[in-house]
Amino acid sequence: MNKKVIFILTIISISLFSFAGCNKNNATLYEGIFGKGILADGCPNEVRITKTIPNGLPVNTILAVSFVDDSIKVNQLQGGGKITFKIIKYSPDTTGYLAICIWPTYDATIELAN
Repeated sequence: MNKKVIFILTIISISLFSFAGCNKNNATLYEGIFGKGILADGCPNEVRITKTIPNGLPVNTILAVSFVDDSIKVNQLQGGGKITFKIIKYSPDTTGYLAICIWPTYDATIELAN
């Protein structure tokens, strides 16, 4: 085999292996900071988006969140903790909150990443 063929095969192999290592699931996952609501005062659990996805909601958007499941992971969330999540559905927030609450932009149902 000549050097050109070996070079071309090497480039093709490297390209294939580099694409195989990409995790397409990360393209659908947001990152954010979780804040526990003060349920007795009517404040929602909230997430401020810190890393968005292509064509997703912008960074610093605040979501009033509910969770797909009530797993141990959800119960162990700490206010101010970083989370990685997928938005299942969202809509503009129209709920009235007390003046001590941060007013979220959207109501969202989210699923925590593993």
